[in-house]
Amino acid sequence: MVNILIFAGDVMNTIPTTSRNPRIPYTMVGGRKSDKDLSLSPVISILVLNRGGRPYKAEYLKHLESLGGIEIISIQGPGVSYDVESLSLRFPQIRFLVLGADASPGEQINIGMIEASGRNLMVFWDDMRPGYRFTERFLHNIDKTSVLCSVPILQSTRYETVPSLMAPAFHGSRLKMISLMPSAHGAETLYPFDYAGIYNKEKFLLSGGFDYNIENQYWQKMDFGFRVHMWGESITFNTGVKIEYLIEQFPEDTTPDQYYKYFYLKNLIVRFSGDNASISWSKFLSYSFKSGTSFLASLKDFKAARNWVDINKFRFSCDARQVTDLWEVKE
Repeated sequence: MVNILIFAGDVMNTIPTTSRNPRIPYTMVGGRKSDKDLSLSPVISILVLNRGGRPYKAEYLKHLESLGGIEIISIQGPGVSYDVESLSLRFPQIRFLVLGADASPGEQINIGMIEASGRNLMVFWDDMRPGYRFTERFLHNIDKTSVLCSVPILQSTRYETVPSLMAPAFHGSRLKMISLMPSAHGAETLYPFDYAGIYNKEKFLLSGGFDYNIENQYWQKMDFGFRVHMWGESITFNTGVKIEYLIEQFPEDTTPDQYYKYFYLKNLIVRFSGDNASISWSKFLSYSFKSGTSFLASLKDFKAARNWVDINKFRFSCDARQVTDLWEVKE
């Protein structure tokens, strides 16, 4: 259960309106982005996020290359402890994107989206493994999908389905997320669980991507999910796509922290009326009182959120309350 409380933290930077301009430097190593052998890359690319900097096993990289003629981008954090150059020579189909500074998973996806050649980008972690090849039929179905993101069925190390359908619900002023089993193809979820999914590149970039100001993974995904739905896009399950976890996962920390206030300002106090959205000044005193920051700091945050909403006001088709009230779970 999430209470509508705001926690102290640094003053928010200007809210990004696009994900097309990377905030941090990075280097690309190896790969053949335009190689004719990557015959399927115009349809889809793969982005592998690295969780914890563990060295890759050769078998894992071989498995990725065996999936088909797919462009593969592997993101590495700064100060990797193994030789990316030698790996790039052994696995020429894989491009290694080495970050110049730490970045949240959402910001890594933003960067990967810019570098990817495919019209769609399949995202998963290095402790996950797709259990299928990319057939022409599968890729044709992906390419004609109209949703912003298709999410897979996730399976645990014991091959049990993970309850990864995230449905929002309000109880009075409290927002609650309900985790359900994905049971139907096309069922809507608020956000991609663990970031895993097949993202439509054009729609993702138009959505602004993930907000790098929100470093907490849970609130970053919540912000992305609500924004996508408030702007009229969809995130749905593709039951034909299954991804397995290779190691045991731990429950996500959903405790409100200093980043919750960014999510709150950009989503929960926005109101849609007529054909546009806005944040009323009448909400400021309540926010300032609960923010845990100084009056001037809370004013700066509030004004930044109002400015961001005003810039994008005509992109909204509903607000967070309407998204939640109209939510349906497809059986």
